[in-house]
Amino acid sequence: MRLHIRPEWQTILKENNLDSYPALLNFRGAACMSSHTRGATWRLVLSDGQVIFIKQDYYTKYQPIIRYLMRGRKPLCNTVKERQAFALAARHGFVVPEVVVWGEHRRFGLPHTGVMVMLPLDGVPVDRFAADPNNQAQAPEVIARAEDTLAQLQACRLDWKIDCKPEHFFLLKDGSIGLIDLERLTQRSKPLASDYCRMQRERFRSLLPEPYRSRS
Repeated sequence: MRLHIRPEWQTILKENNLDSYPALLNFRGAACMSSHTRGATWRLVLSDGQVIFIKQDYYTKYQPIIRYLMRGRKPLCNTVKERQAFALAARHGFVVPEVVVWGEHRRFGLPHTGVMVMLPLDGVPVDRFAADPNNQAQAPEVIARAEDTLAQLQACRLDWKIDCKPEHFFLLKDGSIGLIDLERLTQRSKPLASDYCRMQRERFRSLLPEPYRSRS
């Protein structure tokens, strides 16, 4: 069992009884952002007013472990994969959440559970921004900015699979676009095929609010 806490976060997490692996993995709060049998993500306001997100892997499925092993790669739990994906995207210049705590528990050398603590992006999801009637004038430009970001990911051979949803693109305070939920993001050795890129664009557009789904 390993846990890494950035030094500047040690005190405040200790004050909130969140400075150990069991405390983070077993945390349950009032604001659950997503939950399924494999894990959950919680939003929490610390005692100093700072908002954090705690992402938990309750277990790691056998199927991905087997796939990793068959490819001669080290199996990883999902929080570790996402932290590495954040770092990958950041190296290419994309804005991603800041990770301040990460850890995992391995059994017999294989991934079992995992935890990660992230800071929120200072912005709003593109789909929520576009759905607000007060943003009708700005929405087309913001959507185009998100689509440009998707095109930049594709040009960098970063494959987000079908997770390229408008809710995962954040309009930040400075007008730039940030990215969340990069668990499935991977670097491809070859350029993404044009048909595949078009599928991702259509996937993005299909999940926009109704007035914007037929954008060309």
